[in-house]
Amino acid sequence: MAATLEGALNHFITTCPLVVSAHNLMTKWRIKLRGGYSLDIYFNAASGKYSYTLSQGDSRILGWDNAPHHPNQPNFPHHFHNADGSITPSTLDGDPEHDLELVRAEIERFLAER
Repeated sequence: MAATLEGALNHFITTCPLVVSAHNLMTKWRIKLRGGYSLDIYFNAASGKYSYTLSQGDSRILGWDNAPHHPNQPNFPHHFHNADGSITPSTLDGDPEHDLELVRAEIERFLAER
């Protein structure tokens, strides 16, 4: 699935109009976005663990992950951290090719409202 992440990242970086730069930080990718936002992408193909975090400065704005700390979610362990701090179900499934498209759409929607 590493090739899947590579392809999904390449597609995200080359097609998302918000991308300013991308940096491989060894354990995760940091995608710098317009407006001082960053998207941190962590994916471990061996364990299937992932997280996608939109932040501005030191503040997390939005986040998707599959850490098993919200067992009440219908799509457990997949869940979404909203900007207001609430936790809701996530439609992500652990496949970066699927997930990054959904993350991109939500980030673009969120930032268009700002």
